[in-house]
Amino acid sequence: NYEFNPKDAEFVIGIIEKTFVHDQGEKLDGTPLRGSPFLLEPWQKFIIYNLVGFYHKGTKLRRYKEAFIYLPRKSGKSRFIAGIAWALSLLERRSGSKIYVVGAALEQSLQSFNFILFNIKQMEEEENFRILDNNQHSISGDFGDGSIYIKALAANPDRQDSLNCNIGIADEIHAYKTPKQYNIIKEAMKAYSNKLMIGITTAGDDMTSFCYQRVQYCKKILDKSVTDEAYFVFIAKADEDENGDVDYTNPIQHEKANPNYGITIRPEDILNDALQAQNDPQQR
Repeated sequence: NYEFNPKDAEFVIGIIEKTFVHDQGEKLDGTPLRGSPFLLEPWQKFIIYNLVGFYHKGTKLRRYKEAFIYLPRKSGKSRFIAGIAWALSLLERRSGSKIYVVGAALEQSLQSFNFILFNIKQMEEEENFRILDNNQHSISGDFGDGSIYIKALAANPDRQDSLNCNIGIADEIHAYKTPKQYNIIKEAMKAYSNKLMIGITTAGDDMTSFCYQRVQYCKKILDKSVTDEAYFVFIAKADEDENGDVDYTNPIQHEKANPNYGITIRPEDILNDALQAQNDPQQR
């Protein structure tokens, strides 16, 4: 039913890696990262190849309209979101791309927005964009063959009835109080054929939350008890035994659950925390 064309995915990866640099952080050996190229890890490329690489056979219509990405903390999520938003806006500029990065609180979505802004300034391209960064937080630009618009928002369904976008990124959806906060963004893209709604989170253990229910649904897609051909799911997690328990002191399980293990996740730190939790149950 589908065909794979890597052209757009390689454009997205190339834009991120050739135009973005790190704004903070250190390598594991302590070398400062600021100003060094923002190079994607294999798991990040895997997500991008899937999201924009698969098409309904014989058409320009992409397979995936929605994505769920579930990662542990300190995996570089906010900056990865920023890179995707920036590159997808350029990829879809001929359609007049409009992208919303939506956090449960504005402070969360501004982490990604400010990283894009940092890199536009690093490129010395500010004069080519209209940048609002006071009461509103948006970046817009016209390229002759198309235009882009990126806006950071807080998930407030009471103020978002007039939204219109082709790509929505719902950040930290475990903090969304109601499904409406997510769905109002998803419904804002009905005018586009190649729309994409990305939900991303680092938590979801509150069993009454929207995010927890979404995790359960996405697991059913992965184990094929539910069919949802337009939904891409990426869940990083450790193996569980038949009782649902995890061998949480095992470095192999640490690596399975952390795709940035050995990159932004320091193996000795996570092992030390696991051993501490073994001796202090409140840390588990």
